[in-house]
Amino acid sequence: MDTEDSENGIDELMRLQQQFTRQQEERDEREKQRAEQGKKVRGVLQGLRELNLSMAVEQLKPVATPEVIEKINALAGKEGTEELRKIISGLADNIESQLGVVSASDSDGVPLVNSMRTLNILLDLYFSLQ
Repeated sequence: MDTEDSENGIDELMRLQQQFTRQQEERDEREKQRAEQGKKVRGVLQGLRELNLSMAVEQLKPVATPEVIEKINALAGKEGTEELRKIISGLADNIESQLGVVSASDSDGVPLVNSMRTLNILLDLYFSLQ
């Protein structure tokens, strides 16, 4: 009976080893599929980012300075929004300064200056919360 118990124990160990190996292979395959899916998603997101930048550049061409367009084109290879925040903040500061000069001679411009300052503050808040 000891021999039979040993054989049953060995058979059980072999069965468990095969089950473990099969589960490990399935787990590895699922991980591989997740990694491939992640690559696809990152590729799609990068494509959308590039498309958004391209569309923005086309919209900016008739209204923005070449310097701004160049800065926006340079965003294509960069991650995050820090550079865009700097561009927006710089433009908002310039507009605020120009409006201040205009409103100094015309009291009707004060509400416009205050609106621009408000926008500037809100833009800074928006970017700080991201």
